[in-house]
Amino acid sequence: MNIDFPSDISKQTRLHRLSGLPFSGGREVNPLHISDWLRSGVRVASMQPVLWLSVLLVCADLATLLGFVPQLYPVAVLLAPLVVGGLMFVQDGASKGQPVSLREAFAALIRRSNALCLIGLYGAAIVAIGYVVLLATFHLSLNVSVTASGVHNVSISFGGDHGVRGALESLLGVSIFAVAIASACFAPALVILHNMTPHGAMFASLNGAARNWPVMVMYFAAMTVAVLFAPMVPLMLRALVLTPLLTALPLLSIYGAYRDVFLGR
Repeated sequence: MNIDFPSDISKQTRLHRLSGLPFSGGREVNPLHISDWLRSGVRVASMQPVLWLSVLLVCADLATLLGFVPQLYPVAVLLAPLVVGGLMFVQDGASKGQPVSLREAFAALIRRSNALCLIGLYGAAIVAIGYVVLLATFHLSLNVSVTASGVHNVSISFGGDHGVRGALESLLGVSIFAVAIASACFAPALVILHNMTPHGAMFASLNGAARNWPVMVMYFAAMTVAVLFAPMVPLMLRALVLTPLLTALPLLSIYGAYRDVFLGR
């Protein structure tokens, strides 16, 4: 799947993907820049409203569907970096006055599809390994007993804890999920716009997110509260308003955040 761009893709479109990173490890930015990122995303989306509205609605519908069919989560994990990477490519061209067509966007995605899918797999692996460690630490216990005759008895028991250990487990579980999101949030942009390797892009993304942990906490807290209260919202209102809004906010602001953190502008 790692093919070259079609020959008729403009040279300008290819060149804007090869610029370097002035801040390869990210830099600390003002949390108040969130409003600027959103305005920038809305401005770019207004240049190609049909494309952006279609993508946002499809993503919102998929998010709603996941609530009813959790078995689709593996598909969503693989598709998310592809969608974000494609939007970053489109937004990068539009922000530089070089709007790209769907054909160019699909060509870029095909060329980097393996790397983008690996981002999703790596993120899922972080969550899976983290939760296995939590399971072994907080729920499994090894019991060894020795009888007078010298017979050894080894047993493994499974149990939960709703006290302090349970609260600590929940906190660590949220932290693992946050690390996976932080590692993947900027990675699609770094892969598709700078040809970085998946693991290199994820390390850079994690570093950039860690430097701006107040912003990440604000986003993560807002999303967590919205998800927790979502079941209380009527289904029609949730499908038509809440889910599209939760989908649009990160997709519209992520490009501005990437430029601010890694390019300094």
